[in-house]
Amino acid sequence: MFSLVLALLVAQTPAPAERTDAKGLVVMMSRSEGLTPIESAAVADRLSRALWEARLPVAMEPGDARSRLGERRTPESCQGKPECFVKLGRDLGVAAVVTIDSSKVFDDLPMRITVIETREGQVLFKRSYTASALRPTELDSAFQRASQELAKTFSESEDTSVAEALGPLDAPRAPNLFPSAYPSSDMTAFTRPTPLPVSVARIGAGASAVTAVTFLVLGLAQASRLQEERAPGVSAWTHAEAMKLRSSANTRFALSGIFAGVSGALLVTSFVLPWEPSLPDSSSNP
Repeated sequence: MFSLVLALLVAQTPAPAERTDAKGLVVMMSRSEGLTPIESAAVADRLSRALWEARLPVAMEPGDARSRLGERRTPESCQGKPECFVKLGRDLGVAAVVTIDSSKVFDDLPMRITVIETREGQVLFKRSYTASALRPTELDSAFQRASQELAKTFSESEDTSVAEALGPLDAPRAPNLFPSAYPSSDMTAFTRPTPLPVSVARIGAGASAVTAVTFLVLGLAQASRLQEERAPGVSAWTHAEAMKLRSSANTRFALSGIFAGVSGALLVTSFVLPWEPSLPDSSSNP
């Protein structure tokens, strides 16, 4: 009798409803080699803003998403694993996660933008872009192009749930969707002037390189003078004069090598020096 009642209760218990309340998307950095934390945040904010301006349903800012996830569950902890971003997206209640995989190569910023829906973990969009980290307008243009391609992909999707949850918005949006309006301090990370130590190192590297080339040219000029002849087979210089010219040329060759080494060392140092000062801990603010 008890087993019969239990079977009836189980039969009448509704099956768990499919998760259909998840809407919108959020941007996360998957990898950011060569970028400072401030630059990484600026990249994510710029893409998020471009998506929002393309009327795509951005659910929250990247910084807000990080705050909700906490310090122990950062996007970096996923180490690029799609299933990890799916889990983070589900916990945030969004329909898709937009990840940016980027690595700074000198002044170029190659990026791979991927969109993963959180219901089944399928990849809806994956495309690569390259922009200059020194020209914010070029970076914004790449993100605007990506936003347009994303909007087209979502609107043309055969999956109606994807089109409803991620398609471009037709209705007017609330003006206070993003109360912080993307603080300009975060959006200008790439436009800030190079810090003084880095500038000094690079100027010193350039000056040392010029000096090295100068001494090399002077040394070669003196070495060529040793070949001058007063008559065929007769040197234009006495032995003492020739030794003096040879010594002077060797000295200038040595100085050229020293300054070339200094230039290389300063250039390497300019890439090692931090580009941004350490930020104060936000948790200590009242």
